[in-house]
Amino acid sequence: MDYLNLYVEEALKEKTNEVALSLENNIKAQLYEGHGYDTGNLRRNIRVDSRVSKNFSIITGYYDEGNADYGEYVLRGIRGKKEVAPIDFLGDGLQRTLEAYR
Repeated sequence: MDYLNLYVEEALKEKTNEVALSLENNIKAQLYEGHGYDTGNLRRNIRVDSRVSKNFSIITGYYDEGNADYGEYVLRGIRGKKEVAPIDFLGDGLQRTLEAYR
């Protein structure tokens, strides 16, 4: 039984890593290279954190606010003094990932 549990845990780790990479790529795909008003590094600061327990995993996608604090403005649709269509890069990237695994 221990061998089976170890196999399941290892398979969960592999699948979690696969989904986490997919999520990161799908979030980044919502942004163009150099996206961001001031520094142009929002796309480079997309992060995905994954944690695996015995029988579940948690995958979190986010942007590094320390390096790309203007991500909030992209999400809200604010570009300088003008309002433009918001880009829900986190939500849209998540949707694409979920669709791939349904």
